[in-house]
Amino acid sequence: MTTNIATTREQSARLLQCGVDPETADMHWHGAIVPRGGSLTSPPEPSEEWALFNCPYGFMPEEMQKDKLMEDYNEIIPAWSLSALLNLMPRKVTHKGRTNIFGLYHEEEKDGGGWNYSCPGIVYFTEDTPFEAVIKMIEWLTANNYKLNEL
Repeated sequence: MTTNIATTREQSARLLQCGVDPETADMHWHGAIVPRGGSLTSPPEPSEEWALFNCPYGFMPEEMQKDKLMEDYNEIIPAWSLSALLNLMPRKVTHKGRTNIFGLYHEEEKDGGGWNYSCPGIVYFTEDTPFEAVIKMIEWLTANNYKLNEL
């Protein structure tokens, strides 16, 4: 089992599509296209490399926060730890007249169980990772016009 300490680049893209402020990210992915291989007769092929930095996205210089940097096509993508995502979540929600509190927990079952993020009686997600459960909840919240906490 792989344990993540931050959102993947794909999960980060989904969060940004939901309108999550990149300034709330407490980490970032830094990618670069670097030359690999090659010989005297053929040029090197570009290779994509990514590294996760434990530095908040908002603390980086403004020119580094742009999609393309310099001439080597570096990219910076915000990344969120699980605690940063949980801090964005509202503590309770009222939906169709019902108010309830959110909760994240792991459920063991014969079939493997999963991570549950739920607001009992309102919405419930079971996923393989806590990140995915929380991201699905953020997608549901923003699709239903709920506001996330601002940090």
